[in-house]
Amino acid sequence: MKLREVLGLKITAVVFSYISVLILVISLLSVGVMGYYKFYFSSEKIVTEEILTDMAEKESYYIHNFLDDGREITHYYKDKNIYFSVTDLKTGKVLETNYEGQPYIAEASTVYGEYIEEEYITEEGYNAYRDKLINEYQVDVYVAKNMTKSDLFSVAKKIISVGYTLRYYLVFIALISLAVFIYTVCYLFCAAGHIKFGKIKRNFIDRIPLDILTALLTGIFLAVFAIIIEYSYNFDEIGLAMIMFVPCSALYFAVLGYCLSIATRIKTKTLLKNNISYVFLKIIKKYLKIIFERLWYIFSNLALVYKTIIAVIAVFFVEFLFCFVIGFIVSFIFSEYYLTYAVIFGLILANAVVFLLVLYIAVILQNIKSGGERIAKGDLDYKIDTRFMFSDFKRFAMSLNNINEGLQSAINEKIKSERFKTELITNVSHDIKTPLTSIVNYVDLLKKEEIESEEAKKYIDVLDRQSIRLKKLVEDLMDASKVSTGNVSVELTKCDAGVLLNQALAEFEEKLNKASIKTVVVMPEQSVKILADGRHLWRVFDNLLNNICKYALENTRAYIDLKVIDKKAVILFRNISRYELNVTAEDLMERFVRGDTSRNTEGSGLGLSIAKSLVELQNGNMELFIDGDLFKAEITFDIIIE
Repeated sequence: MKLREVLGLKITAVVFSYISVLILVISLLSVGVMGYYKFYFSSEKIVTEEILTDMAEKESYYIHNFLDDGREITHYYKDKNIYFSVTDLKTGKVLETNYEGQPYIAEASTVYGEYIEEEYITEEGYNAYRDKLINEYQVDVYVAKNMTKSDLFSVAKKIISVGYTLRYYLVFIALISLAVFIYTVCYLFCAAGHIKFGKIKRNFIDRIPLDILTALLTGIFLAVFAIIIEYSYNFDEIGLAMIMFVPCSALYFAVLGYCLSIATRIKTKTLLKNNISYVFLKIIKKYLKIIFERLWYIFSNLALVYKTIIAVIAVFFVEFLFCFVIGFIVSFIFSEYYLTYAVIFGLILANAVVFLLVLYIAVILQNIKSGGERIAKGDLDYKIDTRFMFSDFKRFAMSLNNINEGLQSAINEKIKSERFKTELITNVSHDIKTPLTSIVNYVDLLKKEEIESEEAKKYIDVLDRQSIRLKKLVEDLMDASKVSTGNVSVELTKCDAGVLLNQALAEFEEKLNKASIKTVVVMPEQSVKILADGRHLWRVFDNLLNNICKYALENTRAYIDLKVIDKKAVILFRNISRYELNVTAEDLMERFVRGDTSRNTEGSGLGLSIAKSLVELQNGNMELFIDGDLFKAEITFDIIIE
């Protein structure tokens, strides 16, 4: 078990922290008192005389009270180390005394008097009110040099002697107490909330909302402060310290528990959440966010002119308040209140001119913005009205109008170029196909003839193989041309993607085995219905499987998956490429691009492009992914939910 999980050790640390802080406070107060009375700079005799003199002054006040109350003073001081003498200053008569010339180590002399009216007499104005005095007398107090009796003065003298001897040790004790306090408090903070087996758990106090706990602690603090204020007038320093011992101790434990609770809340991440105010602020934030989003939605969908009006009004409102305050301050200083009205009138007049100018510019920008959006959407015949525009705004609008002509010309040229390419491919393919058919037929006739020369038979085989390859290339060219121009009829019907995929795999089983490719097929048990053209989807599967046979690495596996993800049928073809794939997926999708950059293998580089176009004609989507030598084709269709 870790030390921070031991309950007994935590309680011991709390006790030690309290004792150390108690010793620290006493030590610091003692050092402070000693510093005040110059324990560290004067001799013991001088310090003793100064402290006993202060005590004698307080004692003279008590004697003054005894005189006012008419009590016997001599009898009270017979068992004290105090001599006193009360003298009437008007007559010079000694009213009462027990001093007969005994030796003393400290004395204090104070003058008291009774007045006709209860007034506060300052020292400067004392002579002016002297005639109002009924009685004026002087109290002299002497502290006996040889203290033979046990009283507060004898105790004070002994304490002064001991304190003077230990004056430097108290500083060391204060530092040790401070170190113990810091160490125990750090341990308590680290151990706060920890229970057995390394768990952190909140106790009853930690579950109280922090704002309520803070209010309780504030109440305790105010109560202790009120007690100090209440009793500070009725007791001296020692008596007040004794009375406040229990309340201050309770306040210490309350503050320590509060801080440890905060440490536990931080560890359990509940410092902010476990607050009543946090809940209210969260609710307010939620509704403020909703209100702000609604207002921002309204503002963002306003026209530029209305946005400008709102923004300008907001700026003018802030400016108006600022100028109003400045004008009021200036008027107050110079006592000319008409200045406020003059400042406000001038501000309104200037802002009105600025507002009209900004609004005019906003209208111009709105027209330019609207025109640019229409041009961007393809309305190339639209012209922005520049009659009321000026300077750079007019030139910019005219430039946008001129874009139409250049853009229209570029688009026409692009369309013309694409149409020419397509027609060229179609015408050339058609022109090549006619003689190529004759070549294929005649090669087939030659194969049926009995030719004795083995070399001639080899030549015929080469002609047969290359003519068939050339025929396939021409067919791919014509298919690519038709698909790209949309000259392909598409009949979308309900198809079972799993059935079509299985049929294609069955057709390619022999070819895949010949290429030493093992297929791993994963399909769901239930049928996956999609809307597609079976003929074109078959062509897509044919192109992709043919691609695997040509370019997949021998003695590897090809993975074909059919999944349903988010109401979509996803068909995946994955294989390891035989050749290094140093092209991107986007490049492979282009026409005449092949993974075999050396072009030593058969293929036109049109298969993937044709497959993608056919998928898109059936409202599907096809993407390619390349990760090192891993090739992945992903086809997506919306499923039909029955």
